[in-house]
Amino acid sequence: MIDSHAHLVTDDPAYPYDPPGGTVSDAVRHDPMTAERLLAALDAHGLSAAVAVQRAHVYGYDNSYVVDAAARHPDRLRAMCVIDARASDAAKTVRRWAERGAVAMRLTSPGGDQHGGTPGAGWFAGPAALEVWRQVSELGLSMCLHLYRWNRDESLRALPAVARAFPGTPVVLDHVASVEAHRAEPVPGTPVVLDHVASVEAHRAEPVPGAAGLLALADLPQVHVKVTTLNFARISAAGVAPSVVVEWLVSRFGAERVLWGSDVTQTAGTYADMARIARESVAGLPARDAALVLGGTAAALYGFPPLPQTGEPGPQAAEPGPQAGEGGAEAGEHAG
Repeated sequence: MIDSHAHLVTDDPAYPYDPPGGTVSDAVRHDPMTAERLLAALDAHGLSAAVAVQRAHVYGYDNSYVVDAAARHPDRLRAMCVIDARASDAAKTVRRWAERGAVAMRLTSPGGDQHGGTPGAGWFAGPAALEVWRQVSELGLSMCLHLYRWNRDESLRALPAVARAFPGTPVVLDHVASVEAHRAEPVPGTPVVLDHVASVEAHRAEPVPGAAGLLALADLPQVHVKVTTLNFARISAAGVAPSVVVEWLVSRFGAERVLWGSDVTQTAGTYADMARIARESVAGLPARDAALVLGGTAAALYGFPPLPQTGEPGPQAAEPGPQAGEGGAEAGEHAG
């Protein structure tokens, strides 16, 4: 089992905070999820590896901690860096982080958050951003996109042209692209079974807000969908079982294009609960599909060695605190 979305933070002064918002919460300062603490949690709950995703809310575009952590633990961690694809030197920045071992780049609308931001898709589809895609493609990296509800629809409309221009570059949509299944209205019809799948109700016969744009990407084989604890928290609160969403995603994209991530430190909850809910979410899938969602897809995307056989979880590791004050599950979506 591989966690494809684990945010890391350290209190080591060698990695100073540089929060875009100007402040870092006490929860993050006093209860950091270091690489070593994450590895202990993986061991305690039967996971083999994780993707260390830059905590941009804390460090901005300085990805030093995640790349250094991955370099220290090459068999168990991979680094995903956040960059500003609109910057004039963005392509060079991609090369710099790749030279330090990064395997993926993550883009989001600079300055945006769950409350709004600059409209348009230029942050990943503009002329400068296309140079980033070109560099990512040449280096054999993957790309991850974080959409918000306010820019989801226009971004999903712009993505096919970019994806077709770089057909060999895997694309991962975080948090199920902020699709809002819990807001769907019941309609008659045949039941359907689909970086943050965002809250999809599989028993709805018609697309929920944002689903049409997401499902339009199903024919693009390099597009992957990541479902996280953020999604599970929202859909559970709406009375929908996480397994329903995962089964729907797998039915539309195939298990080899669906992956799970904890979103630990950004979404509230203990790692024990995150791992448990992830396993429960795939309980209705065939064993092969369940294994892909929980690790096989991530292993293929991020170049992990073959997954080892894992036994029963060991002794309980110290759990991260909720840290929900910076836009976790209670906020519905976030900039992490």
